[in-house]
Amino acid sequence: MVKIIHHSSSIWIVILSYIMCKATVVTPYWTCVYNDLSRLDPTPLPMQRVFLCLVVISYLPVLFPLTVGHFIGLDESYFDFDEIYGSDFLKLMIATTGLSPLQLYACFSLTAAFYATIVWADITATERPFRWPSQWETDNNACYDDMFCEPSRKNRLIRRPGNTLSNFFYLLSAMVTLASSYSRAFSSEEKASFVLSDALFGVMLLILSISSTIWHACNAMWSHGIDLWSMEAVIIYLPIRMMSLAAFVILCKHSWDPIMASSMASAICMLIYLAHILSNGTRWKKKHNQKFWHDHCPFAVRNRLPNSPYVQMKVDGTINKLSPGPIALYEVYLFALMPVSHNIPSWIMVKKVYGYFGSICLTRILNVSLSVGWIYRMSERWAFDACRHIKFFGEKMDLAEHKGERLKSFAWLTLAAVRSPTAALHYLTGITLIAIFCHARSIEIIMLKKY
Repeated sequence: MVKIIHHSSSIWIVILSYIMCKATVVTPYWTCVYNDLSRLDPTPLPMQRVFLCLVVISYLPVLFPLTVGHFIGLDESYFDFDEIYGSDFLKLMIATTGLSPLQLYACFSLTAAFYATIVWADITATERPFRWPSQWETDNNACYDDMFCEPSRKNRLIRRPGNTLSNFFYLLSAMVTLASSYSRAFSSEEKASFVLSDALFGVMLLILSISSTIWHACNAMWSHGIDLWSMEAVIIYLPIRMMSLAAFVILCKHSWDPIMASSMASAICMLIYLAHILSNGTRWKKKHNQKFWHDHCPFAVRNRLPNSPYVQMKVDGTINKLSPGPIALYEVYLFALMPVSHNIPSWIMVKKVYGYFGSICLTRILNVSLSVGWIYRMSERWAFDACRHIKFFGEKMDLAEHKGERLKSFAWLTLAAVRSPTAALHYLTGITLIAIFCHARSIEIIMLKKY
């Protein structure tokens, strides 16, 4: 009898151990994690579908700003900037940045020269394996493989061409912003408002382009924190700038001297932005020192599922301490709504403070590029991991490389690089950053003329 009880207990222990192991296995790569997230979330399935429909519907005002503007009572006087300064992207860039076509061409040429040099160095290093500095920890792919699905090339200067070279657009945005700030600082035709904060924004864009290039080229551990820090600084600047411009308008409406109001608003913008950069930099430096992303990507959706071992189990007491905790479905939906929420402060200030919308052409460009890039990015490995076509391209590339068919291998590599969700995010949001900066300037130009 004792033997039977002991034998039964052993069977139950084995069964429970198997169930626990199955419950705490990380979802494999190339498996979409949305179904797991939906299944494990306590929200009822009908409500999940309602929330998903609301997310989709919320994008309509972003994609059709003119229609929404008329709906909320904005007349044609709000939208006449393009009639005055032109309705194509290049003319609007010239009008808002204060740069000549030759200066814009110089920005483009310098950016192209930088990345052409990197490509040349990568090509010329094919005869021998390229080694990055050992102290950069470039052999640690744990976090990078958790985050990105573009196929990696071993022993190359540029391991992931798509994710690396697409930073071209960030560097171009930095060049244009810095050149515009320098040009306006010495211009006598307008008040030198927001020049210092715009220059700081350009510097953060420059840091983002360089750190992101290094991170995606070789996944150096030190570059990841700088990449995330500068990325957040770039994202938050334009809302701060728009609210500071609103402060300028409000001060002028209360009979302040326009030059004094402009100086006050510019100082407020600079101080808030600088405070954010310094405080956020300290936060990301602390995470780097804690080795927050050295063993895995803590904020990847698959690693934050309720059944993930990084959430459920204490391996050494460190992983759980650094883990953001289990993810809820509403967090993903809120993250997906970033292009929508980013527009809300601007719409409020257009209606309540500015009395002016700025360039509708630039608004369409920035909203469409941001929305498409952001939504496609949700299919990246760290999010839903829904890019099985990248796996297909990678397998074809490896097969062609194994057969010695270099041209076919290069073709599949190019397809994987162009279709990479992160590469798409880079070149689309690079366009967004130029467009949103120019759009902010379009409102500022009219406000400065008005007051």
